[in-house]
Amino acid sequence: TVRWGYLPNKKAKPVLTVPSGSAVTFDTISHEGILEDQGRDPVAYFASKNVPDQQVLDDAIAITASDMEHDFFKDGPHIVTGPVAIEGAEPGDVLKVEVIKLEPRVPYGVISNRHGKGALPGEYPKTEPKPNPSSEYPERYANVSTFAPIEKDGDQWYGVLDAGNDKAIRFPLHPFMGIMGVAPDTKNRVHSVPPAAYGGNLDINALGIGSTLYLPVQIPGASFYIGDPHFA
Repeated sequence: TVRWGYLPNKKAKPVLTVPSGSAVTFDTISHEGILEDQGRDPVAYFASKNVPDQQVLDDAIAITASDMEHDFFKDGPHIVTGPVAIEGAEPGDVLKVEVIKLEPRVPYGVISNRHGKGALPGEYPKTEPKPNPSSEYPERYANVSTFAPIEKDGDQWYGVLDAGNDKAIRFPLHPFMGIMGVAPDTKNRVHSVPPAAYGGNLDINALGIGSTLYLPVQIPGASFYIGDPHFA
């Protein structure tokens, strides 16, 4: 039901087929805490942040313990769930995706900054990489990952960062899905990082609860997928 670093293409077999208008619940997985620069062992990684074993997702453990191949440098970081086919969807149609609800599966998240990627590459993070970083030695990139527990106050979730001196920074969570898309019309592998006309890694924080996304269908059935959950 998942791919690591790549999106479904026209050859991908749907894990579910539903009629138009269906409500579907996806259990998604963040790549934070399972990537190779964090040890590819979520139990050990989150234990170092004082997270008990029972609060580590079983599916995250299963993925990292599996023989699923993933190259830290070449492949995308994202765990992508799906695809789900929609009966009657054909190229030329538009798939309307409504985000009804987004709920945390665990009471924590991770804020990461990786060298050469994202905003201000080469300037942040300010850690000094070790010589010859590679897929074989991902820890040599000296990437920065900051653990952040979350807590609920009334109906609002908040992230909590340690500010030192027994103080904390609390920021409201506004969850959204970084990846939502339909399968492109190709048999080639489709990297999970660059977005395109089919959607993919859009990273648009306006696509939270109550939003609507319209995707141009590329293949019969559309093959919708989702992943890269964000808290803020």
